[in-house]
Amino acid sequence: MKKRFSISALLLFVAAAVLLTAMTSCALIDSHYREEAGSIIGDNQGSSKLSGKLETIIELFETYSYYKIDEEVLCRALVRGMEFSINDRYAEYYDAEEYALMTAENQGETQGIGVTVIENADHKCIEIISVLPNSPALAAGVEPGDLIIYVGGGENKEKVSELGYYAALAKLQGLKGTVCEFTALRGNEEIEFSIMRDTFTSESVTYRVCATEPKVGIVKIIQFDLTTPGQFCTAMDSLIASGVEYFVFDVRYNGGGDLASITAVLSYMLEQNDVLIKTRDRSGSEVITKVDEVKYAFTSPYAACNVSKSEIGKYRDKVKGKSAVLANESTASAAELFTCALMDYEISEIVGTTTYGKGSMQSIFSLQYYGYDGAVKMTTKMYFPPLSDGYDGIGIKPDLEVKLDEALKNKNIYKITDEEDNQLQAAISLIVK
Repeated sequence: MKKRFSISALLLFVAAAVLLTAMTSCALIDSHYREEAGSIIGDNQGSSKLSGKLETIIELFETYSYYKIDEEVLCRALVRGMEFSINDRYAEYYDAEEYALMTAENQGETQGIGVTVIENADHKCIEIISVLPNSPALAAGVEPGDLIIYVGGGENKEKVSELGYYAALAKLQGLKGTVCEFTALRGNEEIEFSIMRDTFTSESVTYRVCATEPKVGIVKIIQFDLTTPGQFCTAMDSLIASGVEYFVFDVRYNGGGDLASITAVLSYMLEQNDVLIKTRDRSGSEVITKVDEVKYAFTSPYAACNVSKSEIGKYRDKVKGKSAVLANESTASAAELFTCALMDYEISEIVGTTTYGKGSMQSIFSLQYYGYDGAVKMTTKMYFPPLSDGYDGIGIKPDLEVKLDEALKNKNIYKITDEEDNQLQAAISLIVK
């Protein structure tokens, strides 16, 4: 359902939402947000100078403009304006379809082509940092490092640098049975893709015994969604049963994900009451989250991230001093927290190149409570690793810096053999005694 509503009312709501105090817990976002936002909107309707000015401008356009207002375009433009006004590059508006797709993807129920992307500010385009296994994109030949410079095809072809990152990203998303068209730059070659979107189960973790060293198990964490804790345990249990003695955790090209997911995974390797993450809101108030039992409601999709007392630290003895994390410049956000936490507690050596450097946390606020479709995302906190200084804008420097061989940089990460992978081989040499 797509509910009709007054544009000025939504503008009032979004303007008020920007003023909210940052949430202190991801699990409490919805209920806390509804109470606070409702109070703010009720108290400020008709009295806020900014809200009144916005309402007046919208009413003038609704009354006198020759052109009809497109509500979805206006909502997106408003949040885009908020992005520039408050310098929040991650602020975004999701319409009903986009929000449904994002929610499903976080739960591992993916519709689309199966790529993980980041904004490439230098080239003003969308950079593909990983291609999911068994995805339509992999079958079509899309590769990590491809730079999407145009979205759409034929007469609908639009330049990403002119559309903007989020608007262009929205055009790549869609439901099963629809076609995703874009043009990617690979080296000096422009490649046009036309890929049928499909439904597939997200494979957030893959694993194998190393082909060159049978004592080493390789666990590749592609992203941190709600399937990751369960898939991580499956990987570890299987490798341990096979006789593996050392582990390499590969988070290269991992762009991050859900806080509940990453904290659950870390809980398996840390100890009770170890600090997991420190968050700080704009007032300077700090919240410290420690390793402890986690119990989401059985009916919640977040139940997949529950951690029992017996699961805390269950892999610690297997990995401490006998593991390495592979990271690179496309390791970001939650993947950086994973990397830094294992470094802080001297669980793993870090091998590769300096990470992306994203230490801000975003929250997504559904508009459903107010009878509207869609959602709004904004940065609500900065976060910090357990013991080290923050790495926002800096990245995490590895213990052993090893750049990927030039000959491998344009090769699909899933097609690089263990023997070819010089970063992997460096990690093995560092940990295998």
